[in-house]
Amino acid sequence: MARASGQGISQPPLDDLRNFVGLLESRNELVRIRVETDPLLEIAAITDRMCKQPGGHALLFERPSGSLFPVATNLFGSRQRVELALGGGSLERLTDRMSNLLSQIPQLHLPHLDGQISVLPDFARYAPVAGAAADLVAMGEPDLARFPFLQVWPNDGAASGHPRYLTLPLVFSTDPEHGTPNCGMYRCQVRGHSELAIRWSSGSGAARHLEAFRRRGKRMPVAICVGGPPAVIFSALMPLPGHLDEMTFAGFLAAEAVSLSPCRTVPLRVPASAELVIEGFIDPEETVTEGPYGNHTGCYSPAGPAPLLRITAISHRPGAVIPATVVGPPPMEDCWMAKAWERVLAAFLRRLIPAVSDIHFPLEWIFHQSAIISLVNPLPGMVRETAEQLWALPWFNAARMLIFTDAEAGREDFSGAAWHSINLAEYSRDLLHDADGRRWALDATGCREGRSRVVPDAVVADQVTRRWREYGF
Repeated sequence: MARASGQGISQPPLDDLRNFVGLLESRNELVRIRVETDPLLEIAAITDRMCKQPGGHALLFERPSGSLFPVATNLFGSRQRVELALGGGSLERLTDRMSNLLSQIPQLHLPHLDGQISVLPDFARYAPVAGAAADLVAMGEPDLARFPFLQVWPNDGAASGHPRYLTLPLVFSTDPEHGTPNCGMYRCQVRGHSELAIRWSSGSGAARHLEAFRRRGKRMPVAICVGGPPAVIFSALMPLPGHLDEMTFAGFLAAEAVSLSPCRTVPLRVPASAELVIEGFIDPEETVTEGPYGNHTGCYSPAGPAPLLRITAISHRPGAVIPATVVGPPPMEDCWMAKAWERVLAAFLRRLIPAVSDIHFPLEWIFHQSAIISLVNPLPGMVRETAEQLWALPWFNAARMLIFTDAEAGREDFSGAAWHSINLAEYSRDLLHDADGRRWALDATGCREGRSRVVPDAVVADQVTRRWREYGF
C-alpha cells in the first residue's frame, strides 16, 4: 500500500498478509501448528474447535499434507484481531470515519450513493495506485494441486467429487462497457489442476459483469487473489452501495491507498502483495455443477450450476501463506469479520434514517440480515415506519427479524435485547410483519407502556466505584 494521510489509525499500515501474521504472533494471538495436518477435513476440524473457544487463537499450519505452502486460519476470529487488521483502535472509529465522510454529502440519495461517495476528495484520495508486484514465481503449467486448499465438511463438493475450496478468495473482474471494476468474495471449488467453479449470487457484481460479456459473446477475464492487505479482504466481503470501488474503499479502511499490479494473461490489476494470483477466462455459456457446501446454517447449501474458470496462469510468492476460513454454526471467524461491516453500516443508517441510533448484529443472526436496532426517543408507530424503511434498503430486504429497542437503554447485545423482548413487548400488538409475512419486526422499546425505568443513583454509583477496593474486593 502507498501511504496517504488518514485519521484514527493507531498502528503502522498492514500492506500484506504476512505483516498481519507477524503482528498477531507478536501479540500472542497466533499459534503455529508444526506437526503434519491434512487439508482434507483435519485442518478445518481443528479450526472449528478453536473458533468455539473464548479467545480462540489464529492458527498457522506449517506442514499441510501434500503441499509446501502453509495455511493460516481464524486470522480474524475475534473482535481484537479484526481491529488489528483494520489499523488498531476500536471498531467504533469506522463508524466515526464513515459518518465524517457522509457528512460531506448534503443530501444522500441511495440509488446514487456510490457516485456521491466516489467524488468526495476524502474518499477519492485513496484510489488504488500502480505498484510493482511482490517477488512472484510463475508456474510453468498451472497446477492447483500444489496448494493446500481445504475440504471443510464431509459432503462438500460431493455432487461432482471435488471437495476442495478456496474459502477466502478475492475475485476480480471488470465491466466490459464502462470498465467498472469489482472485487467480491465468492467460494471457488477446485476442479483438477487448472479449473475452478466460482459460485456467486445473481445480483453480485461479478454476475452483472458476466451477463455483459454474454451479451457480447465474449469470454470474461477473471483474476483470483489469495492473501494481500487485510483491508482488501474486508472490503471484498462488505455489501457496499452500488458500484462503489472495493479497492478505493479498502484504501479508505486502512487510510492508505492499495497498490495494484497488472496480471500476466488477463487485462486486470490485482493487489501487488497477494500471496497467490490465479488468472483465467470464463465462457458465459459454460457451467458446471458446484456443491453442496456446508455453511453458516449448519446445513449444506444445495449443489447448483456455477461458471467455470479455465486457468491460464498461476503465480505465487515464495513460501506463500494460504489463508482460509471455516464457515458453520457460530461462533465462527466470519461472524467477527461482519462486525466491521456493522460499524460501517451504522454510519449509513444514521444518515438515511435519523431515528436509528445504532445497530447490533448478533453472531447467530448476521447471515439473515437480522439485527437489533436502537431508536432515538421511540414513539408509538415509529417501529413500523422504521422497519418498512429498513426493509426497503438492500441491506435488509431479506431480514428475517429486526428487534427494536430504546437507545436510552444503551447499545444492546443479544442478551439485553432478549430481556427487553420478553419484558417490554406485548406480542399481540408489538410483533409486526410485512405484507407477505416473510419479514418480522418486534417493538421492544416499551414506549407504549409509560413505565418508569429503574436507574442506579449516579452519586451512589460513583461512590461505590471509588470505594470498590475499600470494600475488600
